[in-house]
This record gives sequence, C-alpha cells and structure tokens, in this order.
Amino acid sequence: MRGVIPVILFLSVGTLAQPYLWGTWTIPSESLAALPERAELLGIPIVRFTPEKADLVFVGATGEAELLNQNAFLYLDNDFFLMGIREGRWNTILRGSTKAAELVILGEGAPEPLSSLAILEALGLLPPEGVVELIQMEIPTKLPAPPAGIRLDPALWALVWHPDWFSFAQAQGLERLGLRVRVVAELCATLSEEWEPFIRSSSGALAELLLPIPLLPELGKDPAVRIVRPPYTPVPLGG
Repeated sequence: MRGVIPVILFLSVGTLAQPYLWGTWTIPSESLAALPERAELLGIPIVRFTPEKADLVFVGATGEAELLNQNAFLYLDNDFFLMGIREGRWNTILRGSTKAAELVILGEGAPEPLSSLAILEALGLLPPEGVVELIQMEIPTKLPAPPAGIRLDPALWALVWHPDWFSFAQAQGLERLGLRVRVVAELCATLSEEWEPFIRSSSGALAELLLPIPLLPELGKDPAVRIVRPPYTPVPLGG
C-alpha cells in the first residue's frame, strides 16, 4: 500500500435505467508482471488459461463456480487479465492488458467502492496519481450494431462492451472459457498468421477460434473475414 487514498470523480449524465460506472487508464507492464504474486499474497484465488490444453488452471479454488463466489478473484490469459471484487450489492471489475484497462462498477443503491479500490491499490493496479475518474454509462436494452468495417455478430459486439462479460455470455448462450469465447469466422481469404494460435479447427471457408474477448473487434476487421459469429447450435427435429 502506498498510503494514498484514491479520489473518485463521478460524472453523472442523467438518470439511467441500467447505469454503471466506467473509467479507463494504462497499467504499467511491471505492475501486471507482479500481479499474480501480489494476488497470492492477498489470498485471492486465481485462474489461468493454458493455451496448450485450451483449459483453465485454478489456484485457491476448485472450479469457476467456487471462484466466482469469492469476494475477489483474478483471471489471467497471457497479456489479458480480469480482477473482480464483490462488495455488498456492488461488483468492481478491472479488466484489460498493458495497452489499456477499464474499470467497471455496477450494482444497486449508493456505491461504496473505497475498499474495492484499496484492494486494487494493493495490487498496484490504480493510476500512479491515485485518482480514478469515472463516468456513468448505460447497458443498452437492445443489441447494438457494430460499426462499419467491424464484421461481428451483434451479440459478440455487445459482449465486448458489456460491463459483465460472464453474465452476458451466459444470457446470450455464448460458449465462454475464462476470458475467451468460442466463435466461427466465415472467410473470403486466408486469415492472417497472428490468428493461428487461436484457431481450434478449420474447414473450407470456416475457422473456429477460441479468442480473448478484447480481440473480437480486431478479428472482425481482418480483410479475410466476412463475418465473425457464434457457432451454430444444432436443434433436434421433432417433439
């Protein structure tokens, strides 16, 4: 702990039906490198994605159900992370990479996130100046269409920006594994080599990938992609 009490600035934009608080900043790479060790010292359970087996490895929990019932938990997937802290009726989520991190605070009633931010400070995840600026956002009531040039299914585009990836993926029937989601890319050419580590199978003009959620827009912008969508779920005929 640096002994600095974070200052929180709420910038309200009106009365919203499903509001949450959102902010973003850059986290130094050295802070992310030290994150697993600091989390273990604080007794925070950790789950890592292992690309070799496409599986999750848990430390301090037996599985995801137990992990998500803890007051704090940490997901790690190569350059990406997600830190979750439950405080009463409020959840604090910090997710991102060395390029950028976004803070989400969502719940009911008057927020009291100071102790959550104290945990983030102990983990070295807050801005060096100790000031967190948040704006009020709203969860869309309908799936937003992706911008031109980002060829994503609307559910996948909404997932990227949703404040709660886990609950939204479950509600939409998306297959999630840690911070990744299973998708199918319909192709008009060969995918760039950068996507090779994420491809699970391919056949003709289709490629199935297990992709970190923050990378979905980049895949949707690849010139070889017609559309990125969830896998089709077979529906049995008859009664």
